[in-house]
Amino acid sequence: MKTIAQNTSQRIIPLILSTFTLLGSFARAEQGAREVRLSPDGHYFVGWYDHDAGKPFGEVRPIVLRSVSDPYDIFSLVSVPRSTQAEWNADSTKCVIADAPDNGGPTTWLIYRKKDNQWASVKLDPFKEIYAEFSRTSHGPTLFRPSILSITWVSNTTVSFQAYCNLGSYMITIDTTETDKKPVSKKLQDKQ
Repeated sequence: MKTIAQNTSQRIIPLILSTFTLLGSFARAEQGAREVRLSPDGHYFVGWYDHDAGKPFGEVRPIVLRSVSDPYDIFSLVSVPRSTQAEWNADSTKCVIADAPDNGGPTTWLIYRKKDNQWASVKLDPFKEIYAEFSRTSHGPTLFRPSILSITWVSNTTVSFQAYCNLGSYMITIDTTETDKKPVSKKLQDKQ
């Protein structure tokens, strides 16, 4: 004959386990974005997806550039889910990736093919001149909040960014053959 304690424990243990199971399903993040940007020639891609990596990592967004026929990364980084963009030039030799994991603005890379199977990357700073202008305002440099709205290749070597920041909206152009050169910024509209 079962005691009251045994009956109670037989009911409570499954209840506790099912509660933990339910809470665990709420704690896990749903799978978020999954994007693939194929190069125009179809030989390469940039891709990212959101993944809950569990504690202590939390949600992460791996971003990779690879050949479609090779599982090895040409370029990769791990970020957090927020805002990621990528755009290839027409001849599939250059790709710009912009990732903005926080309010501090995007980090932007140019990944380019040097020779047949040799690739390199360099960080771009499209907001360099606009940041300098904002730093001279009464706000100082600490509250600058840039974002990239879109990326467009004007030619195989020139890329433009439609961008927005505290000062307004801009069209920013970079010649990727001279990445040390200042970006050309044209103000489209003051901040409203």
